[in-house]
Amino acid sequence: MSPLVDSSCYHAAVAALLRSVNPQADPVRVLGNSASTGAVRDAEGRPVFGEPFVQFSAMAERRGHRLLDHRVRDTTEWRAALDAVAEGRTVAIAADAYHLKHFWPGYGRSHALHAIVISELDPVDGTVHVLDPGQAVYLDDRLPVADLEAAMCREDAGQSWMEVRREGPEQPGTWAPGQLAQELAVAAQELTRGRDGYLGGAELVDGLRSRLDDYVELVAERPRGAEGNELSWGIGQGLVLGLWWYHHVLRWFSRYLGLLADDAALPVGPEPAAGADRACRDILVVRNLLMRLGVMPRTTARAREFRRQIGVRLDSAYDDLHAVAAQLTSAVGVAV
Repeated sequence: MSPLVDSSCYHAAVAALLRSVNPQADPVRVLGNSASTGAVRDAEGRPVFGEPFVQFSAMAERRGHRLLDHRVRDTTEWRAALDAVAEGRTVAIAADAYHLKHFWPGYGRSHALHAIVISELDPVDGTVHVLDPGQAVYLDDRLPVADLEAAMCREDAGQSWMEVRREGPEQPGTWAPGQLAQELAVAAQELTRGRDGYLGGAELVDGLRSRLDDYVELVAERPRGAEGNELSWGIGQGLVLGLWWYHHVLRWFSRYLGLLADDAALPVGPEPAAGADRACRDILVVRNLLMRLGVMPRTTARAREFRRQIGVRLDSAYDDLHAVAAQLTSAVGVAV
């Protein structure tokens, strides 16, 4: 089966893990069944985005899978990942891109984490099979373990390794009685007021609107290049990464809603998927405009237009997130 290639290296890597334990698994049905921002407020009311695999764990559990995340801070903890591969398992690693030689966009430039999949350890030549299913740099080849060790152990940037275990009997395309209604109700909350302590999507967007000038400055002041890593970057760079992550969440959620819309037996039409897709695109545009606005003088006409366009996109995303939530809430009443 050809690997799923995606612009989100995390989604693509976990999709490969799912298929390694269950070749019939539909990654969209597993990884698209959440609209959570994964963000909480700090002491000053600003959004702080959590580790993506926390969200993936909840999504996987709903579909009878268990996702385990293991931190790597030294060679001993890295050896545990290699031992799992030596036993025949497939694992994903979140590696420091600065030391990841094949990943040329980040190699020697940024300490952002990049997710790839490893399997088939050869102890004789010291290589593993590496699948990098991200669109930025697709790779399906064998690489020296020593190259990966640098990206996992040279310095602590929040690295980890992940494995998936299949623990439930659920088959793709089926729902237990009441399960779909519950999922739609949960998603409606995630899109608006939030759930389980996380900010809702509309709540996040409204917070950005209300303090937009502050966030423009925080993004402008964020570290550049190889300065710092995900453990120390702070609010500005965290917002850039968080909006990038949330746009992927909404993109996959839209794909999941599209699967539901394609099933004539389910009470979900095409409108929710279209609305989630529009919100996803708006979030991405906001993120990109914030980054560009941060490097230009704020008093110019061009900067003022950038800021206005950010506001337009935030308004649009806010409206679409509420509209999708309302459509899903209506569908809950007839879902079985």
